[in-house]
Amino acid sequence: MRSILDLVVPSYCAGCDLPGTRWCADCAGSLGVLPVSRPGLADAYALAGYAGSARRALLAYKEKGRHELAAVLGGALAVALPTVRAGPFVLVPAPSRPSAARARYGQHMVAVARACVAALVRAGSTASVAPVLRLSGRARDSVGLDAAARVANLRGRLRCVGRPPAAAVVLDDVITTGATATACVAALREAGTKSVHVLAFAATA
Repeated sequence: MRSILDLVVPSYCAGCDLPGTRWCADCAGSLGVLPVSRPGLADAYALAGYAGSARRALLAYKEKGRHELAAVLGGALAVALPTVRAGPFVLVPAPSRPSAARARYGQHMVAVARACVAALVRAGSTASVAPVLRLSGRARDSVGLDAAARVANLRGRLRCVGRPPAAAVVLDDVITTGATATACVAALREAGTKSVHVLAFAATA
C-alpha cells in the first residue's frame, strides 16, 4: 500500500523509473565531468550528454513538477565541482526568463545551487550562492532558435545586479549552443568577476 509520502514525493528514479529511489546508483554512476567546447566559451563542463537518464531527470525536474530533484541535481554537481576548480565556491545560478520562472516554481537553478551548496558544506567545503544574474522579460523562449538567434535574443537582456563575486562558478541545467552560458560569463566579467567557470548538468553533442 502506498504511503502519503509516496504520493507527494515519487519513489521512482527520475532517470530510469527504478522504484524506491529518486535517483539510483546506476544513473548516478553514469555521470562524469566532461569538457564542453563552444565558440567563445572557455572553462565549461557538464556531467553528461543531454540524453538518457540525465535528460529524463532534467525534464522531470523542470517540466513535470518533481521539485525534490533539485537536491539530486545539486548533489551531483557538488560531487563534480572540486574536479573543476578548487574551493571556496561561489555559485551563480543561470537565470530563467521571469515568465518561465512563474510557470514553474521560481528560478529553478537557484534551488539547485542551494542544494549544491548544502552538499558541499556537508562535505567540508566553503560554499555560497550568489544569485546576481537577471534575465529581462523581453528575452524570448530560446527553444527552436539557432546559435546566432540565441545570442541576439540575450544581447543587452542578461545583466549582473548587486555585488559580483571575485570568482564564480555559473551553474546551468543544459548547455546547447552555449549562448546563455557565454552571456552569463560576459555579464559577470563586465561587472568585475575575474575568474568564471561554468558547470552544467548536461550538454548537447
